[in-house]
Amino acid sequence: MDADILQYYTDAGQIASKVLREAVKYASHKADVSVLELAQAAEARIIELGGEIAFPCNISINEIASHYTPPANDSLTLQKGDVVKIDVGVHIDGYIADTAATVEISTSEHTNLIDASKEALENVISMTCAGVNVREMGKVIEDTINKRGFTPIYDLTGHSLDQYSLHGNVNIPNYAASLGNTLLAGDVIAIEPFATYGKGTTRNGDAQIFSLNKLFEKHIHDKYNTNSDTHSNGLLDDLYRQYGSLPFARRWVKDRDGVKIEDYVATGDIIAYPVLHETSGGIVSQFEHTVIVEESGCIVTT
Repeated sequence: MDADILQYYTDAGQIASKVLREAVKYASHKADVSVLELAQAAEARIIELGGEIAFPCNISINEIASHYTPPANDSLTLQKGDVVKIDVGVHIDGYIADTAATVEISTSEHTNLIDASKEALENVISMTCAGVNVREMGKVIEDTINKRGFTPIYDLTGHSLDQYSLHGNVNIPNYAASLGNTLLAGDVIAIEPFATYGKGTTRNGDAQIFSLNKLFEKHIHDKYNTNSDTHSNGLLDDLYRQYGSLPFARRWVKDRDGVKIEDYVATGDIIAYPVLHETSGGIVSQFEHTVIVEESGCIVTT
Protein backbone atom coordinates (compact mmCIF):
# COMPACT_ATOMS: atom_id res chain seq x y z
CA MET A 1 0.00 0.00 0.00
CA ASP A 2 1.24 3.47 -0.89
CA ALA A 3 2.65 5.28 2.15
CA ASP A 4 0.41 8.33 1.67
CA ILE A 5 -2.71 6.15 1.40
CA LEU A 6 -1.70 4.23 4.52
CA GLN A 7 -1.34 7.55 6.35
CA TYR A 8 -4.80 8.66 5.22
CA TYR A 9 -6.32 5.43 6.53
CA THR A 10 -4.39 5.74 9.79
CA ASP A 11 -5.34 9.37 10.34
CA ALA A 12 -9.01 8.70 9.55
CA GLY A 13 -8.93 5.78 11.98
CA GLN A 14 -7.48 7.86 14.78
CA ILE A 15 -10.17 10.49 14.34
CA ALA A 16 -12.96 7.89 14.17
CA SER A 17 -11.69 6.15 17.29
CA LYS A 18 -11.51 9.38 19.24
CA VAL A 19 -14.97 10.52 18.13
CA LEU A 20 -16.48 7.14 19.01
CA ARG A 21 -14.94 7.16 22.50
CA GLU A 22 -16.27 10.66 23.09
CA ALA A 23 -19.73 9.74 21.77
CA VAL A 24 -19.95 6.70 24.05
CA LYS A 25 -18.93 8.86 27.02
CA TYR A 26 -21.46 11.54 26.03
CA ALA A 27 -24.24 8.94 25.72
CA SER A 28 -23.46 7.58 29.18
CA HIS A 29 -22.91 10.70 31.23
CA LYS A 30 -26.51 11.64 32.02
CA ALA A 31 -30.13 10.61 31.55
CA ASP A 32 -32.26 11.69 28.60
CA VAL A 33 -29.45 12.43 26.16
CA SER A 34 -30.92 13.66 22.87
CA VAL A 35 -30.15 11.24 20.04
CA LEU A 36 -30.17 14.12 17.56
CA GLU A 37 -27.74 16.16 19.66
CA LEU A 38 -25.48 13.13 20.07
CA ALA A 39 -25.35 12.48 16.33
CA GLN A 40 -24.76 16.12 15.49
CA ALA A 41 -22.03 16.42 18.11
CA ALA A 42 -20.21 13.38 16.72
CA GLU A 43 -20.46 14.65 13.16
CA ALA A 44 -19.26 18.13 14.12
CA ARG A 45 -16.35 16.63 16.06
CA ILE A 46 -15.19 14.72 12.98
CA ILE A 47 -14.89 18.00 11.07
CA GLU A 48 -13.27 19.75 14.03
CA LEU A 49 -10.55 17.07 14.19
CA GLY A 50 -9.75 17.44 10.50
CA GLY A 51 -11.71 14.58 8.98
CA GLU A 52 -14.72 14.34 6.69
CA ILE A 53 -17.95 12.49 7.45
CA ALA A 54 -18.03 9.14 5.63
CA PHE A 55 -21.66 8.46 6.57
CA PRO A 56 -24.24 9.85 9.01
CA CYS A 57 -23.65 8.89 12.62
CA ASN A 58 -25.77 5.80 13.36
CA ILE A 59 -27.34 5.52 16.81
CA SER A 60 -29.33 2.28 16.85
CA ILE A 61 -31.16 1.44 20.08
CA ASN A 62 -32.20 -1.95 21.48
CA GLU A 63 -33.82 -4.10 18.75
CA ILE A 64 -32.69 -1.71 16.00
CA ALA A 65 -29.58 -3.34 14.56
CA SER A 66 -28.36 -0.62 12.21
CA HIS A 67 -28.99 2.43 10.02
CA TYR A 68 -30.80 4.64 12.50
CA THR A 69 -29.73 8.24 12.21
CA PRO A 70 -32.10 10.82 13.67
CA PRO A 71 -34.33 12.98 11.48
CA ALA A 72 -34.16 16.75 11.84
CA ASN A 73 -37.09 16.94 14.24
CA ASP A 74 -36.24 13.84 16.29
CA SER A 75 -37.28 14.09 19.95
CA LEU A 76 -35.91 10.64 20.85
CA THR A 77 -33.75 10.45 23.98
CA LEU A 78 -31.66 7.68 25.50
CA GLN A 79 -33.30 6.00 28.47
CA LYS A 80 -32.05 3.91 31.38
CA GLY A 81 -31.53 0.33 30.23
CA ASP A 82 -31.19 1.14 26.53
CA VAL A 83 -28.59 -0.84 24.59
CA VAL A 84 -27.14 1.74 22.22
CA LYS A 85 -24.98 1.04 19.19
CA ILE A 86 -22.99 4.04 17.95
CA ASP A 87 -21.42 3.72 14.49
CA VAL A 88 -19.05 6.41 13.21
CA GLY A 89 -17.45 6.88 9.79
CA VAL A 90 -14.58 9.21 8.87
CA HIS A 91 -12.70 9.69 5.63
CA ILE A 92 -9.66 11.61 4.52
CA ASP A 93 -9.45 12.07 0.75
CA GLY A 94 -11.95 9.21 0.46
CA TYR A 95 -10.00 6.70 2.57
CA ILE A 96 -12.48 5.49 5.18
CA ALA A 97 -12.45 4.42 8.81
CA ASP A 98 -15.62 2.72 10.09
CA THR A 99 -15.99 1.85 13.77
CA ALA A 100 -18.76 1.07 16.25
CA ALA A 101 -19.35 0.21 19.89
CA THR A 102 -22.28 -0.66 22.14
CA VAL A 103 -23.05 0.96 25.48
CA GLU A 104 -25.79 0.15 27.99
CA ILE A 105 -27.31 3.20 29.64
CA SER A 106 -27.06 3.17 33.46
CA THR A 107 -27.70 -0.59 33.90
CA SER A 108 -25.73 -3.80 33.38
CA GLU A 109 -28.45 -6.30 32.47
CA HIS A 110 -27.08 -6.90 28.97
CA THR A 111 -23.35 -7.08 29.68
CA ASN A 112 -23.04 -10.64 28.38
CA LEU A 113 -24.76 -9.75 25.12
CA ILE A 114 -22.49 -6.73 24.66
CA ASP A 115 -19.40 -8.76 25.49
CA ALA A 116 -20.41 -11.41 22.94
CA SER A 117 -20.04 -9.09 19.95
CA LYS A 118 -16.95 -7.46 21.46
CA GLU A 119 -15.22 -10.81 22.02
CA ALA A 120 -16.21 -12.00 18.56
CA LEU A 121 -14.52 -8.93 17.07
CA GLU A 122 -11.37 -9.47 19.12
CA ASN A 123 -11.20 -13.15 18.16
CA VAL A 124 -11.65 -12.58 14.45
CA ILE A 125 -9.12 -9.74 14.33
CA SER A 126 -6.55 -12.04 15.94
CA MET A 127 -6.77 -14.46 12.98
CA THR A 128 -7.09 -11.92 10.17
CA CYS A 129 -4.26 -11.98 7.62
CA ALA A 130 -3.66 -12.54 3.93
CA GLY A 131 -4.79 -15.98 2.81
CA VAL A 132 -7.66 -16.30 5.28
CA ASN A 133 -11.05 -16.94 3.73
CA VAL A 134 -13.87 -14.79 5.05
CA ARG A 135 -16.03 -17.88 5.69
CA GLU A 136 -13.44 -18.90 8.33
CA MET A 137 -13.82 -15.46 9.89
CA GLY A 138 -17.59 -15.89 9.91
CA LYS A 139 -17.25 -19.20 11.72
CA VAL A 140 -15.13 -17.61 14.44
CA ILE A 141 -17.73 -14.87 14.88
CA GLU A 142 -20.64 -17.31 14.99
CA ASP A 143 -18.91 -19.74 17.35
CA THR A 144 -17.93 -16.96 19.76
CA ILE A 145 -21.44 -15.53 19.88
CA ASN A 146 -23.10 -18.97 20.14
CA LYS A 147 -20.87 -20.00 23.05
CA ARG A 148 -22.30 -17.11 25.05
CA GLY A 149 -25.83 -18.23 24.26
CA PHE A 150 -26.68 -15.67 21.59
CA THR A 151 -27.29 -15.57 17.85
CA PRO A 152 -25.37 -13.57 15.22
CA ILE A 153 -27.26 -11.37 12.80
CA TYR A 154 -27.08 -13.53 9.70
CA ASP A 155 -28.07 -10.94 7.10
CA LEU A 156 -25.61 -8.23 8.19
CA THR A 157 -21.96 -8.42 7.23
CA GLY A 158 -18.66 -6.67 7.51
CA HIS A 159 -17.36 -5.25 4.25
CA SER A 160 -14.32 -4.12 2.34
CA LEU A 161 -13.59 -0.41 1.97
CA ASP A 162 -12.29 1.38 -1.11
CA GLN A 163 -11.64 5.03 -1.81
CA TYR A 164 -14.99 6.84 -1.55
CA SER A 165 -16.72 3.44 -1.36
CA LEU A 166 -18.14 2.31 1.96
CA HIS A 167 -19.12 -1.17 0.75
CA GLY A 168 -16.64 -2.85 -1.56
CA ASN A 169 -16.75 -6.26 -3.19
CA VAL A 170 -15.80 -8.36 -0.15
CA ASN A 171 -18.34 -9.21 2.57
CA ILE A 172 -17.35 -10.65 5.96
CA PRO A 173 -20.26 -12.81 7.16
CA ASN A 174 -21.23 -13.15 10.81
CA TYR A 175 -21.70 -16.91 10.42
CA ALA A 176 -19.98 -19.90 8.80
CA ALA A 177 -20.95 -19.22 5.20
CA SER A 178 -20.38 -21.86 2.52
CA LEU A 179 -18.58 -19.49 0.15
CA GLY A 180 -16.39 -16.44 0.52
CA ASN A 181 -13.42 -14.42 -0.67
CA THR A 182 -9.84 -15.00 0.39
CA LEU A 183 -8.21 -11.91 1.87
CA LEU A 184 -5.23 -10.32 0.16
CA ALA A 185 -2.49 -8.17 1.62
CA GLY A 186 -3.56 -4.54 1.29
CA ASP A 187 -7.29 -5.24 1.61
CA VAL A 188 -9.06 -2.79 3.91
CA ILE A 189 -12.06 -4.27 5.69
CA ALA A 190 -14.56 -3.29 8.37
CA ILE A 191 -15.36 -6.24 10.63
CA GLU A 192 -18.60 -5.85 12.60
CA PRO A 193 -20.09 -8.74 14.57
CA PHE A 194 -23.71 -8.34 15.70
CA ALA A 195 -25.15 -10.48 18.52
CA THR A 196 -28.80 -10.75 19.56
CA TYR A 197 -31.26 -12.52 21.84
CA GLY A 198 -33.50 -12.87 18.80
CA LYS A 199 -33.73 -14.93 15.62
CA GLY A 200 -30.78 -13.23 13.93
CA THR A 201 -32.54 -11.70 10.94
CA THR A 202 -33.71 -8.16 10.19
CA ARG A 203 -36.72 -6.40 8.72
CA ASN A 204 -36.81 -3.00 7.06
CA GLY A 205 -38.19 0.15 8.62
CA ASP A 206 -38.27 3.71 7.31
CA ALA A 207 -35.12 5.23 5.81
CA GLN A 208 -33.19 8.28 6.98
CA ILE A 209 -29.95 7.44 5.15
CA PHE A 210 -29.52 7.60 1.37
CA SER A 211 -26.89 7.60 -1.36
CA LEU A 212 -26.76 8.23 -5.07
CA ASN A 213 -27.25 5.18 -7.25
CA LYS A 214 -23.83 4.23 -8.63
CA LEU A 215 -25.17 4.29 -12.19
CA PHE A 216 -26.39 7.86 -11.77
CA GLU A 217 -23.22 8.82 -9.93
CA LYS A 218 -21.10 7.61 -12.87
CA HIS A 219 -23.26 9.59 -15.30
CA ILE A 220 -22.99 12.82 -13.36
CA HIS A 221 -19.28 12.24 -12.64
CA ASP A 222 -18.68 12.01 -16.38
CA LYS A 223 -20.70 15.18 -16.91
CA TYR A 224 -18.70 17.14 -14.35
CA ASN A 225 -15.43 15.93 -15.84
CA THR A 226 -16.14 17.24 -19.34
CA ASN A 227 -16.03 20.77 -20.68
CA SER A 228 -19.80 20.84 -21.03
CA ASP A 229 -21.54 24.10 -20.18
CA THR A 230 -24.86 22.34 -19.67
CA HIS A 231 -24.49 21.66 -15.96
CA SER A 232 -27.80 21.47 -14.17
CA ASN A 233 -28.45 22.95 -10.75
CA GLY A 234 -30.92 20.26 -9.71
CA LEU A 235 -31.12 18.41 -6.43
CA LEU A 236 -29.25 15.37 -7.75
CA ASP A 237 -26.38 17.50 -9.02
CA ASP A 238 -26.13 19.21 -5.63
CA LEU A 239 -26.08 15.86 -3.86
CA TYR A 240 -23.29 14.64 -6.11
CA ARG A 241 -21.21 17.76 -5.50
CA GLN A 242 -21.64 17.49 -1.74
CA TYR A 243 -21.49 13.74 -1.11
CA GLY A 244 -20.39 11.94 -4.27
CA SER A 245 -20.87 8.22 -3.74
CA LEU A 246 -20.99 8.40 0.06
CA PRO A 247 -24.19 8.14 2.15
CA PHE A 248 -25.99 11.22 3.46
CA ALA A 249 -28.72 11.87 6.02
CA ARG A 250 -32.21 13.08 5.19
CA ARG A 251 -31.74 15.84 7.76
CA TRP A 252 -28.78 17.22 5.80
CA VAL A 253 -30.81 17.85 2.64
CA LYS A 254 -33.40 20.50 1.88
CA ASP A 255 -36.08 19.71 -0.69
CA ARG A 256 -35.89 21.83 -3.83
CA ASP A 257 -38.85 23.23 -5.77
CA GLY A 258 -41.14 20.66 -4.24
CA VAL A 259 -38.82 17.78 -5.25
CA LYS A 260 -37.88 15.39 -2.43
CA ILE A 261 -35.22 12.74 -2.00
CA GLU A 262 -38.00 10.17 -1.85
CA ASP A 263 -39.08 11.11 -5.38
CA TYR A 264 -35.68 10.03 -6.67
CA VAL A 265 -35.79 6.82 -4.63
CA ALA A 266 -38.91 5.95 -6.63
CA THR A 267 -37.06 6.54 -9.92
CA GLY A 268 -33.99 4.60 -8.82
CA ASP A 269 -31.59 7.56 -8.90
CA ILE A 270 -31.21 7.46 -5.11
CA ILE A 271 -30.84 4.38 -2.93
CA ALA A 272 -32.51 4.27 0.49
CA TYR A 273 -30.93 2.45 3.43
CA PRO A 274 -33.84 1.54 5.72
CA VAL A 275 -33.53 1.24 9.47
CA LEU A 276 -32.94 -2.46 10.24
CA HIS A 277 -34.94 -3.98 13.10
CA GLU A 278 -34.22 -7.44 14.51
CA THR A 279 -37.14 -9.49 13.20
CA SER A 280 -38.28 -10.96 16.53
CA GLY A 281 -37.61 -7.79 18.55
CA GLY A 282 -34.42 -9.12 20.14
CA ILE A 283 -31.98 -6.57 21.52
CA VAL A 284 -28.80 -6.33 19.43
CA SER A 285 -25.17 -5.49 20.25
CA GLN A 286 -22.41 -4.54 17.80
CA PHE A 287 -18.70 -3.77 17.78
CA GLU A 288 -16.65 -2.81 14.74
CA HIS A 289 -13.10 -2.01 13.69
CA THR A 290 -11.45 -1.17 10.39
CA VAL A 291 -8.31 -3.16 9.62
CA ILE A 292 -5.69 -3.27 6.89
CA VAL A 293 -4.76 -6.83 5.94
CA GLU A 294 -1.08 -7.76 5.95
CA GLU A 295 0.76 -10.98 5.11
CA SER A 296 1.13 -12.04 8.74
CA GLY A 297 -1.64 -10.13 10.50
CA CYS A 298 -3.50 -6.86 10.25
CA ILE A 299 -3.31 -3.22 11.29
CA VAL A 300 -6.29 -1.98 13.29
CA THR A 301 -6.75 1.63 12.19
CA THR A 302 -9.59 2.44 14.58
